[in-house]
Amino acid sequence: MGDKSKHSFRWDHTENALTFWSMFVTRNIGNQKDRLYELFLQNPCYATEKYDGTNIAKDDGGQIYSRSLLIDEGENDFNKINLKKVKEADVAEFRNQLTEVAVLDPDDINKCLVYGEFICNGYYDYPKRSILGDWKVFGATVEVKRKPEETLEKLLIAGFAAVIKSSNKQHILLFTNEKFVEIAKQANMDVPENKGCNVTIAEVIARNKDGMKKGLLEGIVMTIHDKEFGHKILKWKGAQEFQPIASEKAQEANEMIQSEDVHDNLKTAFKQVCEVITDISENKTAMRLAKKAKKIQEKDKPKPNQGNQGKKYLTNLDKEMIQDGIIQSQKKFDSVEKYKIKGDIEEYKGNLINEVKKHMAEENSNLKEIDENILSFIKHKVNAVIKAQLASDDKTDK
Repeated sequence: MGDKSKHSFRWDHTENALTFWSMFVTRNIGNQKDRLYELFLQNPCYATEKYDGTNIAKDDGGQIYSRSLLIDEGENDFNKINLKKVKEADVAEFRNQLTEVAVLDPDDINKCLVYGEFICNGYYDYPKRSILGDWKVFGATVEVKRKPEETLEKLLIAGFAAVIKSSNKQHILLFTNEKFVEIAKQANMDVPENKGCNVTIAEVIARNKDGMKKGLLEGIVMTIHDKEFGHKILKWKGAQEFQPIASEKAQEANEMIQSEDVHDNLKTAFKQVCEVITDISENKTAMRLAKKAKKIQEKDKPKPNQGNQGKKYLTNLDKEMIQDGIIQSQKKFDSVEKYKIKGDIEEYKGNLINEVKKHMAEENSNLKEIDENILSFIKHKVNAVIKAQLASDDKTDK
């Protein structure tokens, strides 16, 4: 594999909705309550089911991409699940449809990629729904040769939710909305289940809170729009997903909302968000996670006369987030067995360490930096996890 298999078309991190909402409340609860009304109760959004799979992309030339690496043409499976539906998808037709609908000059486009969630994990009711191996497309990148602002304007006029990628001005990102789904279906591509079309964030929360409380789905992805930041995507995850910092901040935001003079529907929306976090009596996975989190919290309580020593050590919560980060990051790569066969285990470890670092930075908003202490622990845990998985694989082979 090596550096030659890495690519520059990585899909941007999707921000946790709880983190974003709490930040937005904190920033505007004082003198700009109208901004809260606009975002949650007025602006329309588009919502779909969030699946627990892995991000796979394909370009109009047939190349397939994992989150960070190119997938060799001869590979027929990823994480032990057949790539048949990804290989059958016609991204060139998607590009043709996109070019026609948005009246784009074909000569201005260098490359087009479509991204989707590849269902390669037997979680939730995926086997029962017979969606293992499905590729649910949720976005695209249009790489332009020149004048990205002009192409962006045409896409927006045509009805797409589009933004220029901050890290590469030649890449225009398309998020899921009605127009994207229309084009994807015309190209015979599968799309995520709709959970709210042209409705407000508050309405999406109300419609989906019961399923979220019961842990029937991993979460909801929302494409939102605001006059300040334009189009943006958020992921609202259920209580069965490990997100302690985000959950804590959401409950703090709810307390602010409930104590202020704001619209009743806004208070209801935040109350429902917190119910998903705390009312977990019908969510067995969340109940187990809550018990575990409580034990971690008890261990991290300051001991008498300990004083404030500053954060020179890793808390038990930090360690648990790193462990969860390894689990989540492994989903972005092919199976460890395949890396072993190719003799690329050390490269796999290095890639995994980098992904866990990104996971920590993205999921823990309280973290200032990944210092040597944290990095050393990440390396230790990654080595331990891979060693155990390889040992288990050897036993299975015997």
